[in-house]
Amino acid sequence: MSNIAVVIICLIVGLLFQRSKHLPENAAAALNGYVIYVALPALILAEIPKLTLNHEALIPVVAAWAVMCFSAAITFFTARWLQWSREITGALMLLVPLGNTGFVGIPLIEAHLGSKGIPYAILYDQLGTFVALNTLGIALAAYYAGGATSATKILRNILVFPSFIALILALLLRFFTYPDWLAEALARISSTLVPVVMVAVGLQWRFKLESTHLLPLVLGIFYILVLSPAFAWFGLWLFDIQGLAAQVVVLEAGMPAMISAGVLAISHNLAPRFAASMVGYSLLVGLVSVWLWRVLLVH
Repeated sequence: MSNIAVVIICLIVGLLFQRSKHLPENAAAALNGYVIYVALPALILAEIPKLTLNHEALIPVVAAWAVMCFSAAITFFTARWLQWSREITGALMLLVPLGNTGFVGIPLIEAHLGSKGIPYAILYDQLGTFVALNTLGIALAAYYAGGATSATKILRNILVFPSFIALILALLLRFFTYPDWLAEALARISSTLVPVVMVAVGLQWRFKLESTHLLPLVLGIFYILVLSPAFAWFGLWLFDIQGLAAQVVVLEAGMPAMISAGVLAISHNLAPRFAASMVGYSLLVGLVSVWLWRVLLVH
């Protein structure tokens, strides 16, 4: 559970820096830039080549995309119905479908279901939310930020985004073995991603939200932590899929908002303070809600 401790400690550090004013005002933007251009590509290059694919990959991968499509659709129609701003809608379209199924999800799966559940969690994360972040996530961020007004421009934004370039390169390198020095270097660089991001989240997190942000925050967290795993559970029950893989899918579907999705929203100026608060609040509530889902699955 040391990964969870790192997340919480660095979030607190960011909050303390926010109050102390010891860092410059643009510190959060600088930290986010480091993550986008350095740490996140390093993580992709380090982890993607390790994937081993087999027939059991179908359950978590198909479930991951089904859950993301469902949560994206319900978020979109809710935002249209309640007439939320473009910035809030864009942030929610990134943060609700994309759960923290890796850094938070994998250690929580190990803690609740044991080490045998980790392979399913990795497949859910790497071939589900991780791929979605680096393809559709980039397209959505560009669209809602107003930086791209056509399919061609959106495609260009995807193709030149550092993490997408790293993803393509990593897939090509799956058939090669990194030299030890390079593997170690990538691992060390990528290990800085979550601490740096959580400090940046803490720098921008406001406990007192604007009145217009409260309803989107509450509904967003409800969709992430309650509705998405409930949808996953119902789908698995409908197709009579049981066992460890099914339990992993339900818990992964209920993980808090992905930190990297928050970075993407913030870097595209999609309601940065709201996005930071979504990441922070969903994480704190999610640590409890995932445990509750585990209890429900057992009974």
